[in-house]
Amino acid sequence: MKNPWEKFIEDFDEKNLILEEEKAVIDKFNQNVNETYKIHTEIMPAPFMGNVKTAPILLLVLNPGYDEKEEENGFYKDCKHFWKSEIQHIQSIPELPLFCLDEKYISYSDYWAKKLKPLTLITSKEKVAKNICKIQFFPYHSKKFKSITKKILVENGFDKYLPSQQYNFELVKKAMERNSIIIILRSKKMWFEAIPELEKYENLHVTKSYLNTILSENNLLEAFPKIVNILNK
Repeated sequence: MKNPWEKFIEDFDEKNLILEEEKAVIDKFNQNVNETYKIHTEIMPAPFMGNVKTAPILLLVLNPGYDEKEEENGFYKDCKHFWKSEIQHIQSIPELPLFCLDEKYISYSDYWAKKLKPLTLITSKEKVAKNICKIQFFPYHSKKFKSITKKILVENGFDKYLPSQQYNFELVKKAMERNSIIIILRSKKMWFEAIPELEKYENLHVTKSYLNTILSENNLLEAFPKIVNILNK
């Protein structure tokens, strides 16, 4: 499947940062939800991060969040250039493909730095950034996630998932083909519905705690030593 974000860059619309073929769906969805679930069309999409085509370790999450404090501190605006490169599979920081570990990024948002800290402490920030990537189930920002209804999707010519989602599912399937370690951090049921073969994938893991998704030894159990071994190669 061709990367749909290439066309997005060609027709870049600063005022509506949604894939052209998905705009009608997102507009209709936003008309029917309150601010908690509203998709922020003014923020760059964040569908994936890192070496998604080659990484031996994948983190599967739900969707990029929205935080008023991060809006106020300039996070979404000042980090936009990262995402414009990322969605084209161009690395803004080659030595840190998982650029949420970059110091400038951390100064705005330290969420992922904290989640990955147990691994960066015993290996290195560079090793983690080159070997771990993350893929979102849904690429657009919202304070809380809510699924788009089947009715809205069908009315706009889609079945169950948007092209941006289907592309991410393909990235996951490719990772399964190369036997990557896959860790579902959020929304296991939705990932299994989207990629049924994932449920029986031998190299699949989940965190012990659903609420606290830190990548620690206690939270990953048997997966943790496997990850450390890969990072230290």
